[in-house]
Formats: sequence, C-alpha cells, structure tokens
Amino acid sequence: MESVPDRWYERWMDGRRRLVERAVAGLPSMSGGIVLDVAAGDGEFSAIVAERIGGRVVAHDWAAAECRASQAAGLSGVRGDARRLPFADRIADVTVAFEIVEHFSKSAGLSVIDELHRVTKPNGTLLLSTPNRYALESFKGLARYFRDGTIWNARDETHVKLYSRRELISALRPRFDVVRSYGYYLFEAGRLPIPGSHTITANALLANLCFILFVVATPKPDCADHRTAQVAGESLRVRPEAEGVDEVSITRARGAGLRSRFRVG
Repeated sequence: MESVPDRWYERWMDGRRRLVERAVAGLPSMSGGIVLDVAAGDGEFSAIVAERIGGRVVAHDWAAAECRASQAAGLSGVRGDARRLPFADRIADVTVAFEIVEHFSKSAGLSVIDELHRVTKPNGTLLLSTPNRYALESFKGLARYFRDGTIWNARDETHVKLYSRRELISALRPRFDVVRSYGYYLFEAGRLPIPGSHTITANALLANLCFILFVVATPKPDCADHRTAQVAGESLRVRPEAEGVDEVSITRARGAGLRSRFRVG
C-alpha cells in the first residue's frame, strides 16, 4: 500500500505541473524557438513548457548526473555554472529557472539573474520560481529557531538565501518586469489517509504565504551597468567530468545564437 508521504510527494509534483501549465497558458505559441532550462535537473518542467507552447528544450545543469538524466529524457544536456552560463547572448525565447536562486548567496543570486537576462531574447519570457521565505510553514520554523536555534530552510539544507515575494520582485526589477506572479501551497494530509489540498493563487496577499513563489517576467533593455562581462568572440568550453555526458563548445559572441557541437564520450 502506498504511504502517505509517497502520495503527498506525488500530489506535490502534480501541483507543480499544474502551476507551470497555468503560468504558460498566456504565452504565445512558437515554433523553432528555444526553451532554455537553467539548473534543469531532468528537464521535466521545461518539457511541459515546450509541450504547451512549442520550441526545443536545452537543459542546463551543473551536475553531470542531471545532464545525463535530461539526455535520457531526449533533451540536449549542457553542463555549466549558472553564474556564467555557457550560452550566447539572447538565445532563449523562454528561459526557465525553477528553484535555483535560493541555492546562492544574495550577491551570487544577482549574478544568476544577470545571466538569465543576458541569455533571454528582448521579446522573450522568464519563468522563475523559488521557495517563499515567509511561507506559512516558516512560522513553525520560527518556533523551532527560538527552541534550539535551527533556521528554517524550506526543507532543504542546501538553500542559502530565501526570498519573500517582495524581495524576489525587487531582485528581478533591475533586469526584468514581472508580468504575473503566483503562489503554490500543498496542505499536508498529516496522518490521515487522504491526500493534501492544492492551492495555486495569483492573489498577491495569499501568494505571500504560499510555499512556492512563481513569476512570469519580461527582460528590460540592456543596461550600461550590466554586471556580466561581455567579451566578443569569447569561447567557453564545457567539459563534463563524467563519462557519457556531451562535450559542448558554445560561442558567446553577441548575436551569434546557440551554436554547439555535441560529442558523446
């Protein structure tokens, strides 16, 4: 018999899929475009984006195992650092960054946002999500902090910087205009043998208390104070350490587009 935690996780993932589907519902269809998924894992959610609006998924991740997982799912897998993405400027029609900025310090997170801006076309779209610093669950974490000093980390000890809705929009503002925002929460079933209840909302007040914050944003024009160095003709080489991951050479010349050659080791 399936356990309650197993069913809760499946409900959680199902809700995340519904959230992505709702967010992309208002985006125009495209053919031949690129959906660039930064820190993609196996690329499941970006595949939903491509299924709904078209385009080809390019899945990026730092971990070789995740690159292999995306390749196993039939996607192009590219390994690299999110703070210095191995892609040309303005290549992505849709850039996806689900649960990544919270894994960096505030300053490094801003560098990631700069890179998301750099690789997104001027008329493109950013889809970004992150755990909410002030989710309902965080208040239980506050009680634990006063009890034993443990800081709430949104169920993941690798999280470095959590954002509130206001902080997230503020961090994005220099580079992006937030068009829509959502919150997602799954109320746990606890010990009862019933699944949890989904909440997906576009209401700002309710989103402030949801576990996941999700924004749809459009890039602002390039600014003179862009923190990411732009070197014409610079060639980056992503050489995965693990056997079986594609070796990729991509030119980051402005306007060069996505040019890669894959060689399976």
